[in-house]
Amino acid sequence: MKLLASDFDNTLWFNDHMKEEDVKAILAFQKQGNLFGVCSGRCLHGIVNPSLPYHLNHDFYILLSGALILNKDKEVIFERQIPLSLVQEIYDFVEHIDMSIVYNDTMYKIYQVKKNDYHGVELDSLNELQTDMVSAFSFHYELDQIDQATLTTQKILAQFGDVIEAYQNNQHIDLVAKGCSKGHGMQIIQDYFDLSPKDIYGIGDSWNDLPMLDAIENGYTFTYAPKEVKKHAKKVVTSVAECIYDIKNIK
Repeated sequence: MKLLASDFDNTLWFNDHMKEEDVKAILAFQKQGNLFGVCSGRCLHGIVNPSLPYHLNHDFYILLSGALILNKDKEVIFERQIPLSLVQEIYDFVEHIDMSIVYNDTMYKIYQVKKNDYHGVELDSLNELQTDMVSAFSFHYELDQIDQATLTTQKILAQFGDVIEAYQNNQHIDLVAKGCSKGHGMQIIQDYFDLSPKDIYGIGDSWNDLPMLDAIENGYTFTYAPKEVKKHAKKVVTSVAECIYDIKNIK
């Protein structure tokens, strides 16, 4: 039995769809007794809802960059949260960049620049959240501001790296509790299914996938991935389907 963990955005999900050949390959992979799941910065409903039209049932969920890990039945295997007071401190530190927060599988947004896209619940301030802890939060730049996102990620880690993890995902920055990562999530999933490292595979397209690629022996990325990401992958492919075909040919 082999296990493949896939990033979601720009790996399995492209703007508003999955590729038909990817879905067919995944379903065949699972039918042969293998395991397929996601390893993403998204929350649960952000994975389940887009997957429904494709009848894709994931065998595990590494969510929120490893801060929440669920089994096939969506039961919690691992969870670590962040104090809301720390979120406020970092939000002030970055001078109120557009932000989203995940709490109880609901996305809340405080936008200064971005327009309402009708996804999630809009807030005027963090004070409106009736909780002391949240699951994760993210800062959002525009697509042409990737360099600025890189700089802000570095600043956050320099100031708060002892208490928070910050992962750049193109123009976005995903923040989770200290010790959480896609790589740590892969280790937990490997232990949960009691599999050998040689039977664990992962695929992703961006910088936030580096912890996953570095934690496993068999990491895949794409021809369109940044050069730095390609350096951390064992193989470079054009699609999830090609990755699965390659895995199935490995003896």
